[in-house]
Amino acid sequence: MNIPSTPTRVSLYCSAKDLVPHKVAEFDWDPATGVSLTVLDTEWARLAEEYYVNGIRSLAEQQLVRPDEPEVFMRALVQPSRLTYYQFVDESANPSGE
Repeated sequence: MNIPSTPTRVSLYCSAKDLVPHKVAEFDWDPATGVSLTVLDTEWARLAEEYYVNGIRSLAEQQLVRPDEPEVFMRALVQPSRLTYYQFVDESANPSGE
């Protein structure tokens, strides 16, 4: 079984305001410090805060995963979803650092 690579930065975009996607939060994972959440727009980042505190359902694991399981959590953020106004985007730097 091939496990996909783990994102180190996942951004949450919201398009509910003016139907134009804007970044509302960022999840960052560093193996030394764990997963952190940076809220960029307090009005629209509630979903990110909810996932950070309570976890997100992982389709691969078939269970709720939390930031204390960083690799599974970060992969779960970018799994396919049916969210209408929100989108999680892998914005990890590529190996060359770009």
